[in-house]
Amino acid sequence: MDLSSIYSEIKQLLSISDDNFDLERNINYYFNSEPDENKLEIIGDILSFINKFSIFKDNKPFMNSLYTCIKNTLEIKPDCIFEFKELLVKNSIMHFVQEYIDYSKLNQKDQILEFLVDSLEKLQEQPLIMNLGLLIKPMYQDQKYLTSLEDLKEVEVAYNMVNNVEILVKNEIDLWFKTQNISLNNQDELYKNVNQEFKNIITKHNLTMDSEKSKKLELEIMEMLTMKLTMLSLMDHISDDSFEPIPIK
Repeated sequence: MDLSSIYSEIKQLLSISDDNFDLERNINYYFNSEPDENKLEIIGDILSFINKFSIFKDNKPFMNSLYTCIKNTLEIKPDCIFEFKELLVKNSIMHFVQEYIDYSKLNQKDQILEFLVDSLEKLQEQPLIMNLGLLIKPMYQDQKYLTSLEDLKEVEVAYNMVNNVEILVKNEIDLWFKTQNISLNNQDELYKNVNQEFKNIITKHNLTMDSEKSKKLELEIMEMLTMKLTMLSLMDHISDDSFEPIPIK
């Protein structure tokens, strides 16, 4: 298969309109120096990954979220293109788990972590994806929730006007996380970097590190990173059963 036919198949599986389908442009941008055969490898990985979710293809909000996962992963260019597939799986699981936590308003993460521990210890990649998809499917069928997401997109610009600093800081940190190659092997560096990024952001918003609001935000942001690293530690079973998961620090 050539590149154009694979792009066409991906667009059809995701039910993305021509106006919103910018996968080819993104791949050409982030992998502009790669030869066509490497781009073909990446696109093939994406197509294979989407096919794992084929049972949910009629749920457009679900598939739109899947497309977001793919585009976010493209921004994190791996050292080797053959690492892209594993990166895509791990990023997508983290994305869906975080969405589920937000949707369910789980203050305690025990429920979702119990699901991950149980699934990752017993299941291979395909049944794991199936279980996760079935877990979050009701979320993408909840019209009230989907409407709230659309409303949130429409008022994003208004956050600056009302100066909702906590929302602004969390959104900016979340965007920063999406551009990082989060790995258990560089967790010390990640904690250091997110702390510096947090300082830069609150300074921009005229907050001080010793304020109560800043201290509360810092704790929540560090919890976000710890949660991501915890999921990565659990997901280490996916790539190679011969290695024990690397513990978080």
